[in-house]
Amino acid sequence: MSIACIRNAAIAAGLCLALVSGAHAAPDDPAPQTRSEQQVRQDRENADRLIAGGAAPTARPLLRSLCFDDADDVSCQNYGVMAMTGEGGAPDQAGGRAAFARGCDLNLLEACQNLADALVAGEGGPVEDVRALALYLGLCQRGYGGRNCHRAAMMVEDGRGMTQPDRVKALEGYAAGCAKRFRPSCTREAELRQEIERDGANIETEGQ
Repeated sequence: MSIACIRNAAIAAGLCLALVSGAHAAPDDPAPQTRSEQQVRQDRENADRLIAGGAAPTARPLLRSLCFDDADDVSCQNYGVMAMTGEGGAPDQAGGRAAFARGCDLNLLEACQNLADALVAGEGGPVEDVRALALYLGLCQRGYGGRNCHRAAMMVEDGRGMTQPDRVKALEGYAAGCAKRFRPSCTREAELRQEIERDGANIETEGQ
């Protein structure tokens, strides 16, 4: 940087005025630009076209960027499935699980469901029964599919994610799944009710 010091005789104190010639202070790094919803949607649609056209390896990193850089919930779900199944590249269960977690954080219920499935199966990381059960219960309470009520009931019946099994609570879960027309829940509800009654337990008080 070339700095010229000019003394102005008119200034009694003889102050030195520094002038910068031919150089400027380096600007601060520009803040990352938040992309518009339209830009994100266009990229997601482009990824869909790439997959449909047989270019999944090109679409996969695009979806990953849309998920983790642009916080696009649908892209998290789609990338998670691709990573889990190995579509467009090598299987990456840890990456798929992380994408489902990101999508779930963004309140995409389908991503929460897939995350719960990965947690209970130990796909892409350790088994996390407590977290999986909480997700299944939340999905059931929000009316997102009888299968999630059923999955929660199965865990409760087996004592997974809990301190001990609870057949009465499990029965409630199966009943909720059946009410949402998930047939396996209807079958297991009837079976479990008979088992409890056969054991001579009071259905209303067994879980207390």
